[in-house]
Amino acid sequence: MHKVRCLIILLLFVKSVYAHNPQVSTISIIQNENKKWSVFITAPLYTCQLAIKKKYPQMNMDSISSYEIQKIILDLVKYNLIINGDTTVKLMNDKVQLAHETTIFFDINNDNFLPTEISFTAFSNLYNHFTLLKIVPNQSKEINYILNTDNKFHFPKMNETRSTPFNFYLLLLPLSIVIFLFSKKYYNKRYSQ
Repeated sequence: MHKVRCLIILLLFVKSVYAHNPQVSTISIIQNENKKWSVFITAPLYTCQLAIKKKYPQMNMDSISSYEIQKIILDLVKYNLIINGDTTVKLMNDKVQLAHETTIFFDINNDNFLPTEISFTAFSNLYNHFTLLKIVPNQSKEINYILNTDNKFHFPKMNETRSTPFNFYLLLLPLSIVIFLFSKKYYNKRYSQ
């Protein structure tokens, strides 16, 4: 009986522990104190390999060197990252660190740059994949967003303005007061007779 309990506990523990999820990648666009912007993209190596296999199905992944893989990943990311609708944004000082969690790094060569619209579709063809987007300006509030199939891996969502959403709770307060007054009037009228 003790062994069965230990096995059940082990199975529950293993189910609740997650390794690097190949369905999640992150992209951070960060401004430093010198007003320069950098892009950091992290994704599991398996995610990168799946995206390469989708784009180049005839490629044998086992026969290419790590240098070639880095170049392919870099190209895949560069051609699928569109900032402010401009496909010619200068991305320089690029680096790729291959590991279980692959990291891709760029600097943006533009002095008057402000990321307001991001499209990142490098991993959009993968099943159930989403990308966590973080934009961190030096002097203003950071933006967090999830790029997925619902928004076509685009920030902000197509045909969506970046205005603050209508606060539903502000509508509930006057509505609840009206309902309360109406029910009180109805209750008093019904039981006063």
